[in-house]
Amino acid sequence: MHLSIVTGASKGLGEAIAKGLLEKGHVVHAFSRSKSDIRHDRLIQHEADLTQLAETEELFQKLMDSVQISDCSSITLINNAGMVEPIKRAGEAGREELRRHYDLNLLAPVILSQLFAKWVKEFPGKKAIVNISSGAAKNPYKGWSAYCSSKAGLDMFTKTFGYEQEDERHPVKVISFSPGIMDTGMQAVIRSSSKQDFHEIERFKNYQTEGKLRSTSFVAGVLLDLLETDFENGRVYDIKQFL
Repeated sequence: MHLSIVTGASKGLGEAIAKGLLEKGHVVHAFSRSKSDIRHDRLIQHEADLTQLAETEELFQKLMDSVQISDCSSITLINNAGMVEPIKRAGEAGREELRRHYDLNLLAPVILSQLFAKWVKEFPGKKAIVNISSGAAKNPYKGWSAYCSSKAGLDMFTKTFGYEQEDERHPVKVISFSPGIMDTGMQAVIRSSSKQDFHEIERFKNYQTEGKLRSTSFVAGVLLDLLETDFENGRVYDIKQFL
């Protein structure tokens, strides 16, 4: 059995990844605030608000306890859930909206990755973690201080975690994957912001009007193809490398 766990799987890239995994014969556990419209006998959906870290950890533990790991030939965790809000300049966002942002974009994937690594420590089969990153991890944007810093932190966690896994007898392979610009709800949120809050808004509006947004199914296909290769542990991959 190929087992995959995907967060933020009810829409956008996460839903496309879940569909792709199901087509490849995987059993997919999906963690999202709302349920996907996908109906499949190998899809198990878990309603979870990943900004609530204690509840998320408890739900993830229940999943791990329910799986007979010896029945698996591969196990994959894809940390896809994320948000771009608050789109505000540094100093203008409130404590609670910043907490939610960093809990979802950084702490949740870090905590789930640690739980995952402990769970599969002695599992000799193929095991991988994918953290969905962004070009914003490398490039600063006015109005995106939270988003840029959370994705940069996630990339450094990926690099460090992959480096540490070199010491393990059965290492987990962990990568970050930057999917580029896609036609998703997140893009709609970005386009609905103001010039005052987000300096690059016109450029992002042009991505849509000029047809430059890639489909989530295409991006998911690139990622899933990458996972079937001998990819490098701890590396940050960008979709531009595969176009």
